[in-house]
Amino acid sequence: MTDDPAAVGGPAAAVDGPQAVHGDQTAVGLRIEGLRKWYGDTRALDGLDIVARPGEILGVAGPNGAGKSTLIKILAGETREDEGSIRLDGVAWDPYVDLDRVAVVHQEAQLFPNLTVAENLMVGREGTRALRRRLDEQERRLLDDLSILDVADRPLESVPLAVRQRTEIARALARSARVFLFDEPNSALTEEESTDLFRRMHDLAGAGHVVILVSHRLAELVEHTTRVAIILDGTCTTVLEGEALTQDAIAAELVVGQAAREPREQITVHLGEPAADDAAVLTLREWSHARGHFQGIDLHVRAGEIVALMGVEGSGARELVRSVAGFERTSGHIEIQGRIEAPATTATGDSSFVSADRQASLFSNLTVGDNMVARLDDEIAPRGALRPGRMRRIANELRDRFRVKAASIAVPIRSLSGGNQQKVAIAAAIVKRPEVLVLEEPTRGVDIGSKSEIYRLMRQYAAEGHAVLIYCTEVPEAFEAADLVYVVSDGRLSPPVLVMTHPDVESLARAITRLERHTRTQPAA
Repeated sequence: MTDDPAAVGGPAAAVDGPQAVHGDQTAVGLRIEGLRKWYGDTRALDGLDIVARPGEILGVAGPNGAGKSTLIKILAGETREDEGSIRLDGVAWDPYVDLDRVAVVHQEAQLFPNLTVAENLMVGREGTRALRRRLDEQERRLLDDLSILDVADRPLESVPLAVRQRTEIARALARSARVFLFDEPNSALTEEESTDLFRRMHDLAGAGHVVILVSHRLAELVEHTTRVAIILDGTCTTVLEGEALTQDAIAAELVVGQAAREPREQITVHLGEPAADDAAVLTLREWSHARGHFQGIDLHVRAGEIVALMGVEGSGARELVRSVAGFERTSGHIEIQGRIEAPATTATGDSSFVSADRQASLFSNLTVGDNMVARLDDEIAPRGALRPGRMRRIANELRDRFRVKAASIAVPIRSLSGGNQQKVAIAAAIVKRPEVLVLEEPTRGVDIGSKSEIYRLMRQYAAEGHAVLIYCTEVPEAFEAADLVYVVSDGRLSPPVLVMTHPDVESLARAITRLERHTRTQPAA
């Protein structure tokens, strides 16, 4: 990455507050150089270089596992880097001294829900003269400016998420934070609340603060940031700005280096043809979420197909996938293999689900073998009595079939790598032979080798005459695993994208990005 000389270097002089934008431009801002962080053999950050200037909003984009979360944790003081340097306004950054100068506004506010808005503002600054104190005039003006003074005495748990985020911003301003890092801050906000949040972000930047926005929403990055740094595999590969900062450019940079999928791996069963109700394994009609995350969805998935639903957090895509397995309250019509199922209580025999958090699909206190057969009933316990011999035989067959690397089926599940744990979770979901296999981010947090194995298992199960429905957040995963892709935006389903018509992942990324544009947030007034 090439740094702008106007943003880095120069004398080591600390500059704070709004005057920073008018001072020595070579010293101010946040400069990160050569940042490295290992977790065992995993390199989370591999020589990361980023410069964030006061007065601008710097966007940060990257796929899951790229290193964004590790960067946030380091800046938030939750972990320490192994190598590299961080300089704030020309001075070496000390997490113990400067922690209050960096504020992270999370997707969900990291505050105290049992305290009031005012009490959250004063945490850590209560003083020693009294156990409880009132807001001073400066604090009252701050809350009034953020439009939350009227709820100052209400418990934080009773106010909307947008108010909690404003409370987090107020707390950061009250302790003179210099750097504001917004981590997917509006995934659960309404359009009006998002507009207000972005207005306040621009106000912070205009006042001379360093503002960084981490987001998967490409339209918002283009709309609200000056530059966008792309992070892949723990390093900053490029920075887009000016005319080069477009949604297509970001989408293309996020998938640089991904190989084209071999044609032989593409399933071609009736793809591209309209699906009649009688040809579909899974049919949804007027399928709507009880809390409005999606409305009026019509979807057909046939035997042999792997269908991916994509969408940023808050789009409704995740909830839609979960609803098919009965984990979200819904209304409308659902059929699996011609059988009408009751909304919100989909029969477990017809669908099996693996959560994005694999620990939610596994029993951490049980062995590998026990986890593999945990969803079976009559097969391992006819007439209610467990058959240990049959359990071991089935578990051993599954270990070999799914290529689970475990010395024995008797070892604890927690002793396996993340990728092998995920294969166990998928094996446990498949062993019941469900008509519809539902996977939420099927390769989240697993290594490249395990990813290819999981994709193989998915394709093999679909080829046996079943339907596979997945939720994924990364275009390369959809390119590798899916036959059809639907983009979900604001609870609406796009037309299908036929993966096999795209020769490379960059082409698919551009197509998916164009389908997300119809919900582009309007610019703030």
